Amino acid sequence: MLRRALLALGGALLILRGTAASGLELSVAGPEFIVFDQRTQACDTSDLPDAPARAFRNAQGQMVLFAPNFRNRAFEGPDLRHLARDCAVRFAARQSADPGQLDDRTWLHAFHTTDGTHIFALASASFIPYRHGEACAAGRERTACWSNGIAALSSQDGGRSFSYTAPPPRHVLMPPQPFTPQVRDPAGFVSATNIVSYKGDLYSIVWRREADGKRSRNCLVRAPGGDVRRWEMWTGEGFAPMAQEGPAGWQVEGTDCAAVGRGLPAIRGLVLHPTSGTFIAVFQMRPRGPTGGEDGFYTATSKDMVTWSAPRLLLAQPLRDGLDDHGTFAGYPTLIDDKSPDRDFGTVGPQADLVFVRFMELGAGGPKGRNRQLVAVPLRITP
Repeated sequence: MLRRALLALGGALLILRGTAASGLELSVAGPEFIVFDQRTQACDTSDLPDAPARAFRNAQGQMVLFAPNFRNRAFEGPDLRHLARDCAVRFAARQSADPGQLDDRTWLHAFHTTDGTHIFALASASFIPYRHGEACAAGRERTACWSNGIAALSSQDGGRSFSYTAPPPRHVLMPPQPFTPQVRDPAGFVSATNIVSYKGDLYSIVWRREADGKRSRNCLVRAPGGDVRRWEMWTGEGFAPMAQEGPAGWQVEGTDCAAVGRGLPAIRGLVLHPTSGTFIAVFQMRPRGPTGGEDGFYTATSKDMVTWSAPRLLLAQPLRDGLDDHGTFAGYPTLIDDKSPDRDFGTVGPQADLVFVRFMELGAGGPKGRNRQLVAVPLRITP
């Protein structure tokens, strides 16, 4: 194990050296278009976008895109502007009332495939106490005491169906702290960006929530050599073993990660601009402090995925403060270049789209009083 750790550290120091400075500029290049409108296109009342949009290209060359609720449905088509909704549920957790199983509700968050047939996925797996009559002594909000970890899934049929890589709870490679009604925001891993391939390794940035919110942070994880059965985590000094898949499921070795992009909120999308060798992160932010700034979607850039530039406003948008907010607001931003040669859509060229979810209040007649849209805004990416 020591030898593996030293090798990982050495490799990391060779690869992850650079500066956050970048000459890239992202700007809006055209009017927005609606990818999906819940009011007119939903398969049922649970069919709504509830996670950042993620895509891969299947063996037939079609884009398969998810922006799922806990019933994970997909779109398919040649590109972002010509997608058809498929009402088949491609994965749903078992709604288990056992917090130790972490199999209540699960959202697909990231995909990797080399052939378009065999797909690996990272997902946000949850136990939601209020759904099972579990009291949360630490808070009364619907989100209080939620337990979240990152689980692994796979598909052998081009993404038409997914299953856990091991029976719960051994499907989790980034586990939360054990459930307790005494902790309002238990430590765990809430979300993962899309997966980006770089110099033979696979990378994602995951958001680690801490009970002390000030310590919550973005963490960098990687699958060395592109082997999705083994993942490592950035510790601040290098990469250390995090989890590996064995015959009985995932064996977790450590989850103590260092922050990347200190001060940044949860990064939702991560892409590589190969021409400049620059990584681009996108996230939502409500600037605070003496200088202030507009609410909306921001980007930051990096040469190493560890040190990031200062946030830069991409698109001003109203953001939600809480679940009971009224009006229209936006969330879940990501970047997708549907012409990317990468099957995982982890790279961008001179054009891409900012894809996000719009929450619109409809009144008592709409689904739970709201309508959701999946919206895309064309972008230009220039030096």
